[in-house]
Amino acid sequence: MDIKEQILQKIDEFYPQIVAFRRDLHAHPELSGQEDRTSRRIAEEMEKLGITPHVTPEKAVFGTVFGKGPAPTGKYTGIGMRADFDALPITEATGLPYASTNPGVMHACGHDMHTAMLLGTAMVLQSMADSFGGSFRLLFQPNEEGSGGAENMIKAGCMEDPDVNAVIAYHIEPGIPTGWIQFCPGKMNAATCDLDITVQGVGCHGAHPDRGVDAILAASNIVTALQAVVARNLAPTQPGVVTVGQFHAGSANNVVAGEARLIGTLRALDMKTMAKIKEMVTQTVEGIAAGYGAKAIVKLRDGYPSLENNVALGKKLQELAIELVGEDHLDYMEDPSMGADDFAFFTQYCDGVYMNLGTTPADWDGRPQALHNEYLCPDEEAMKTGILMAVMTVLRLLA
Repeated sequence: MDIKEQILQKIDEFYPQIVAFRRDLHAHPELSGQEDRTSRRIAEEMEKLGITPHVTPEKAVFGTVFGKGPAPTGKYTGIGMRADFDALPITEATGLPYASTNPGVMHACGHDMHTAMLLGTAMVLQSMADSFGGSFRLLFQPNEEGSGGAENMIKAGCMEDPDVNAVIAYHIEPGIPTGWIQFCPGKMNAATCDLDITVQGVGCHGAHPDRGVDAILAASNIVTALQAVVARNLAPTQPGVVTVGQFHAGSANNVVAGEARLIGTLRALDMKTMAKIKEMVTQTVEGIAAGYGAKAIVKLRDGYPSLENNVALGKKLQELAIELVGEDHLDYMEDPSMGADDFAFFTQYCDGVYMNLGTTPADWDGRPQALHNEYLCPDEEAMKTGILMAVMTVLRLLA
């Protein structure tokens, strides 16, 4: 029996436990910053495996499976795998027997499956500890959908003692068939920055606009002009996005508003471009406000950094995936996403690769299968592919 068959046999052995754990999490979803039960359940399952759970004040959980084989001879000595476990404020409509019991909250982004796959990977590796050296770090992360739990985990020491020098993660992808793995060499996700603009004018009676400074007029022109920041200041091959998602102003129909507030986001695929966008946004906003006799206060708050997969490690994993699922079950992102993911903090710390895992079965019934959708029902069989790939990654890199 070759190593792939051994792993698949182990996965089949543990699969009922993995599915039961995933369904338990799915039935009891918790929002970002409120993941008390989920964190506790993860720690309980780790203890059953003989893995010591370390729980941070933010409810992150991490622990280590130690290899008992010969010390690794290659570049890597410690491999980490991250799984996020927070849910979304969505009312589930799947009708599943294990549907959410928490009204208005649902695992609509697959984080329950990410978590179950990581636990399943630990189960298999714990049972095959003689087959690898070094260490495997379980990184269960809260608050991915919120303010970003990855950075706090790293600050809490989750990548140390022993050191983690390569990290992987999956995200389920309902746009890809079950059993497929999707890669994105190099840049994969954008950096983000929150934008908060206050335009201060002078309020006055609507009958006498000449006696005031119209904050709405100034802010409206700012919204329009911000679209030129990307269109006329970045090269056409240099992606960037400026979004104004909120516009608050005015209190009465016969009053010229003395203040307006704009709230939005900035996005770029690299930090150099982000710095340029920030500079141009600030100049544009302040200049237009001044032109109308108003004053603008621009507040910028950095969000997630850009996520860039390590090319060399990614190539190794692509070659491994071809061995495991076949080249006809590999997919490649045509373009990076301008969405963000705080796995980027891990890839800043060490070599990392983020992969998408297909979760739409061949007998799909046509219901919407999209992330952040109330009907999302990913195929649990996809977890077998994810665990197989993760286990083989550890065995191969820590040989």
